[in-house]
Amino acid sequence: MKVVIFDFDGVIVDSFSASYRSWVLSFKGLSEEDFKARLLGNIYENKFEKKLKEESREGLFGEYKKRLLFIPPNEDVSETLQKLKKKYLLFINSSAPEEALNEYIKKYKLNGLFEEVLGYNFSKSKVIKFKYLFEKYDLKREDCIFVTDTLGDIREANEVGLKTIAVDFGFHDREVLEKGKPLKIISEFKDLLEM
Repeated sequence: MKVVIFDFDGVIVDSFSASYRSWVLSFKGLSEEDFKARLLGNIYENKFEKKLKEESREGLFGEYKKRLLFIPPNEDVSETLQKLKKKYLLFINSSAPEEALNEYIKKYKLNGLFEEVLGYNFSKSKVIKFKYLFEKYDLKREDCIFVTDTLGDIREANEVGLKTIAVDFGFHDREVLEKGKPLKIISEFKDLLEM
């Protein structure tokens, strides 16, 4: 193992409320369960999001960033990432806008830990971002692991033959995550060190 690729929301930070409340602005009446259901696949490929106008998306992302920046990282994140950085290359592959991700990383002093941060602006597809990382950094899939909290992400990782570690403290619970057959499901961020 040489590389750990992280999802951001639900893994690095407990941002469910920030994400959900931002989406409700564009999709009135969206329940929490409906929002979670959109994450069973790529959130940007459902019929509702495809209809979202660019100005609405920018408003959604602005609201998300505003809320996100007030939420500190999950417990043990900084210390665990620093320990992992000594042995592995670390990346972020997220569906969130890169501007918000980079501001968050800077604010909470996580800068310098990640080789590259890929978000919505790079591509809506995590599959495309995985392939980009494999090619740019000359990575073999078997040397990489992806850490995520949603079934949709596990499915995108499976599509490129990438093994996953799922966290059950994010957007989806253990029962939903098991459907994607991750390598392991953990309940604390620091458990990554044992893996």
